[in-house]
This record gives sequence, C-alpha cells and structure tokens, in this order.
Amino acid sequence: MNSISTRYFTSRRLGAGVAAFLALVLLALVLTAWRAPQLLVLAGEGFPGPTWPAPGNYATVQGTTLPEGQAPAQLPGVPVQTRFEESGGRALLMERGGVLQTEIYRDGVIRDTRLNSYSLVKSLVGALVLRAVADGRIKSLDAPLRQILGADAPDVTVGEVLTMSSGLVMVPEPPKTEDTSADDHSFSPFGPLARIHAYGIEKMMPELRVDRNMEGHFHYQSANTALLGVALERVYNQSLPDLLSSLIWKPAGAADAHWRRYPAGRGVSAYCCLYARPLDWIRVGRFLLDNGTLGKPFLPQALWRDFLMPNLDAQARRQGAYGDQVRHDVLDRPGEQAQGPFAYFMGLDGQMVYLLPKQDAVVVRFGERVQLLHSTLYELFPKG
Repeated sequence: MNSISTRYFTSRRLGAGVAAFLALVLLALVLTAWRAPQLLVLAGEGFPGPTWPAPGNYATVQGTTLPEGQAPAQLPGVPVQTRFEESGGRALLMERGGVLQTEIYRDGVIRDTRLNSYSLVKSLVGALVLRAVADGRIKSLDAPLRQILGADAPDVTVGEVLTMSSGLVMVPEPPKTEDTSADDHSFSPFGPLARIHAYGIEKMMPELRVDRNMEGHFHYQSANTALLGVALERVYNQSLPDLLSSLIWKPAGAADAHWRRYPAGRGVSAYCCLYARPLDWIRVGRFLLDNGTLGKPFLPQALWRDFLMPNLDAQARRQGAYGDQVRHDVLDRPGEQAQGPFAYFMGLDGQMVYLLPKQDAVVVRFGERVQLLHSTLYELFPKG
C-alpha cells in the first residue's frame, strides 16, 4: 500500500473515531438532559465559591454602612490563633457591647472581602418569618403553608418548615421508584436539592410530598428555608433581598451584599449564598442580639426570646437543639469565664455567627473547615 493510501485510511479511521466520540458525547448530553437536566443548568455556575466575585446571577441586598473606624489592635491569644489557622480560617471577629475587640484575616481576605454565607442566611430568613408573624402578615406559626402558597405547597404548617420538622420528600426522577428525602446530607447532583438549586422551589413545589413517618422529627432540609423565602415574598409582596435590606440589613448598618439567584427560576436561593463582609455579619449579629435598635425593637420580646433564647431543657440544649432556623448550645465547662446558653448560625464548612447574651458578645468566623465550637469560644474569653 503506498503512502497516499495509508494516509487515506488513517484519515478515515481518525474521522470515524472522532465521529464515534462526538456521538458518545451527544448521547451523554441527551441522557443527562433526561436523567438530570439540572446538571446542564448548573454547569456554567459550578459550586458557589467562598469569595466574591462569584459566577452566576445575583441580587443586591442594599445596605448603609456605618463609620467603620480602625481595626482593633488587640489580637486573640496563641491558642485561638493556632486553632484558626489550622482549620483554614479566613476571618475571625469578636465584639463585646458593640465594641470590636478582635478582627483578623488570612488567606488573602481583607476587611472589604465578601464571603459566602452558605447556610448562615437561613437564620436571617427564620428571623424574618417571626417578624412576619409580629407584623400580622402570617397569622401564626400554626397557619397552613397552603394558605400562603396555594394548593401546590406541601400540607404542612409554617412552624413545621421553620423548625425543619416537615418531613419533606420529593417525587422520584426516572428511573427511581421511591420518593427521595430532601435532607441535605443526602445531597447529590442527581437529587432534590440540586433540582431546587437550579430551578427554584416554586417550580419544584408540585413534586414535594410529606412523609408522615418523618413529620414532626428534625431533618435538616434546605427546601424548608426555600419555601419560607417564597412565603415571605407573598405575604409582604416584596422581594426577599429587599425585605432583608429594609428590616435587618440597613437597620444593622451593614454594607451592600449579593444574594444568589436561581439560574433557571425566580428569586434568590433563600437557604444559601449571600456574599457579605464578616464585619457586616458582626453588625447583623449585634442587631439581633439587641433585638433591634434603641426604641425600635425588631421583634416583640416573646418572639425574640423564642428565636435566640428559647426555654430548652439542659440536655436538649447541650446536644445542640435546632430552633427557628437557629441552633442552640451552652457553655458550661467549670473554671471558664465564658458561661451560659448561646445561639448560633452555621453554614457549610464552619461559617459561624455566635450570639452570646451573657457575655454581650458576637463572634463571627469564616473558613475552609469547621473550627471546634466550644474551644474557640472559651479561648476568646480567657480566664482571669
């Protein structure tokens, strides 16, 4: 066979190989579009990164920055610094009585860097739901969610989605034969949360069901917070970013923030992805710890206590009880300065906002991995 023939047949084999490869790619895309179309929707955005700017589409939460002053000269002691660095910390701030006492950053983060809240923002949605009750926009926490969202909503109460005891499941995608739990711990790119993350909860509501065996028991599900976000928009006739801005963000003196929109749906992902400065989380934490500003309480006293300092038995609190989109715990190690019950907001990989009434303090921590809860607080409030 001469060289011309050899090149001809080699070229044909290469062409056939490329065609076969492209056919496989096309088949994979078709199967993906059928089996998990949300993957195609989310592909351009990817997993929300830890710092701003981030890919995707975002709504602005308007703020109004207070005078910031100088960073405090006092740094935390060696144990806190070591624990912070070993856990991939990016920001650690602490204030007492409204005075910033600790402010450290690493890994390229500075004061003006906006970091991803991940699930921290759930707690703000929970606070807004209680405010809606106080404003008479929601009749009570026992109100059926369907009274607000219509017949497509699951047959649960506002209180059940607020405390994540609704027992939500979603109808299966082909070729599954059983409904799938909407629990976040079972997250999969083929699962319920990925579908919500792509299309928004309103489009997915007809697929939500209630497992009566799960109902009444705590299951951490972002679908609950997503439903609350839509409910708030309905009862106030206002977008969730604007509602957060007017009722919490601006009154707290926080700067502009950016909240992720659903790429193929309406509104923002109420359960995730508010990019804001750690300093602004300090201000929002102080606003909630003080229950608003002087002469303008954010909540009636009873609802405020239910949100941050509910009556819990010692064992439930020690085990980290979950309340109205807020977690609760207690500092009770003998000999330590820091003592008493506290509330905290928590996001993926240990993004934390601690509210400590007895210390009159707010602590904010952002990083790559979880930093030990109690040890961090004990070390920030040393003995002596």
